[in-house]
Amino acid sequence: MFKKIGLITFLLVIGLSLLTGCQGQKREVNPASAGRAPESQVNQAAGKAGSGEVVLTVKGSGVEHETKYNLDELKSMTDALAGECYSTVNNWPAKKFFVGKGVLVSQLLRKAGIKDEARTITVTAADGYNATLTREQLDEKRYCFPNLQKGSAEGAREVPAILAWEHQEGASDLSKAVGGNLRLLFGQKGMNDVVTAAYVKDVATIEVSTAPPGRWDVVGAEPAPGKVKRGTGVVLSHPGLDRVKIYYTLDGSTPDIKSLVYNPSATYFQPDLIKPIPVDKPVTIKAIVIGYGKHDSQVATFKYDVE
Repeated sequence: MFKKIGLITFLLVIGLSLLTGCQGQKREVNPASAGRAPESQVNQAAGKAGSGEVVLTVKGSGVEHETKYNLDELKSMTDALAGECYSTVNNWPAKKFFVGKGVLVSQLLRKAGIKDEARTITVTAADGYNATLTREQLDEKRYCFPNLQKGSAEGAREVPAILAWEHQEGASDLSKAVGGNLRLLFGQKGMNDVVTAAYVKDVATIEVSTAPPGRWDVVGAEPAPGKVKRGTGVVLSHPGLDRVKIYYTLDGSTPDIKSLVYNPSATYFQPDLIKPIPVDKPVTIKAIVIGYGKHDSQVATFKYDVE
């Protein structure tokens, strides 16, 4: 389907051989170096393009001016186009890949005049579904892990956040991307980073706010720290358990997104995967909450001894 249009002809000329999926190098889709395709061909690639219908609005207190785009206008941003493969983990949890071709979110924000004091970015679908990221979460380095399903970080490479007008779930070959409504895609910070819930479909607005995002509440534990019977299971808790991930360590080190995950699945998918931590010997459990839209929680420390 996508191979029939002029835009792909240009991509073939400038290096379609690089677009081979997650095992390849970073792949920028930038036809500027070969000249723009005729407008009629760009319209054909856009699907809905040509109607002038606004498909995206960038607004909020964190930008200098509200900006609206139709799909033709997004397609014409030749200095901001990209095509990538993304590794993902969802709340089942299942590991898979996505591919997408679209426009860099960073460039959309720049063109809207993002302010220094901008703090959060909320991406909202036409039906109201949304995901919020702190500015740091959007700006920090994020990666595709081509060996994610093998549990290896080997070959990881940095990938950008994009709004994709062509995308495909479960594919690692960029040529499999097909036309659709705008979808947010971005990389993982670590291999345990659950990103799929934030891959908003049918994106309609990006709202940038200067309001402070706040910090996630700290983790709770039951039973309370102290002496317990051998084999006691420690249950970690959080009021937003299905919106965040709890990462923990048992060796006294500070947990981060590369640490063990306490709640790999949401409670409404596979609650049996959320298991108490057994105490068979003296142990110090350190736990942190990481989730999109707020800063990480403070680290909670729970020390247990065996009676």
